[in-house]
Amino acid sequence: PMSQHRAALAAILVAVVAIFALSVVPATAAPPAPTNPLVAAAIGYDGTWQGECWAFVKKIVREATGQQMGFDYRQGYFDAGAVEIADPGDAQPGDIIQMVRDSDSGPNADYPGLHNGIIVENLGGGLFNIIDSNRDFDGVVHQRKNYSPSIAAARYGLNFHIYRIAAGATAKSAPGIPTVPSALTAPAPGQVLLAGDRARVYTPGDVLNLRSGAGRDASVKAILAHGTPVTVLSGPTLNSGLTWLKVSTPSGEGWVAAEFLTKDAAVTPSSAGAVTPVLQYRSFIPLAASD
Repeated sequence: PMSQHRAALAAILVAVVAIFALSVVPATAAPPAPTNPLVAAAIGYDGTWQGECWAFVKKIVREATGQQMGFDYRQGYFDAGAVEIADPGDAQPGDIIQMVRDSDSGPNADYPGLHNGIIVENLGGGLFNIIDSNRDFDGVVHQRKNYSPSIAAARYGLNFHIYRIAAGATAKSAPGIPTVPSALTAPAPGQVLLAGDRARVYTPGDVLNLRSGAGRDASVKAILAHGTPVTVLSGPTLNSGLTWLKVSTPSGEGWVAAEFLTKDAAVTPSSAGAVTPVLQYRSFIPLAASD
């Protein structure tokens, strides 16, 4: 049998071992590094100033995939070869959520709620952890938890879309946005367009204003991209040094300067299926931009 002293020493030894065991707390494992290249690139900018959300997303897409997005808030994604994810439940890390008004997604769109963010995690039930820039109008990149795009879209009366862009993707056209025939040529000298004729906007690298009346002083109803198809309804009317035609377009009816239309020629078999994306550039030709 142990003496009283030995029993006391054993108790002290057990207590010391217990205290030491309690003090050694297993180190918390670091969260795994994101495997999606867009998420990894975006998180690298967390907490830094990157400006507006649109510019930040375009930068991340370019760095992570090598793809260049366009300028239209919808077509711009398809210019980079995006596919749209119809079911939010199928969204994955690296997919991009966009808040937009489908009827007003052109390069000059500017209204409350217009926003873009990159999915970090799909939580299910329509909720996501995302990373975005300028959510607080400070130009800073933040991670946002439990984000619901459906609630955000309803708050502002907007639509929301989810896009996926992979390296090496091929440019395409967004649903409802026409592609541009590769055979599109400049207006022929002395070209005459009459009611019923079909034509296309010819403003390479620029856009054309669809106006409420026949003149530069009329309000702008929509902005038409190079290659947009139109059907002549009436005209011509001379005003402001230009010839104006009333036309029907995918964006509605209005007046355009005939000098920036080319009669729509039939697409030859060799060029059928060959398309280029709408709104390839944002640079503006002064004459076309001031029509």
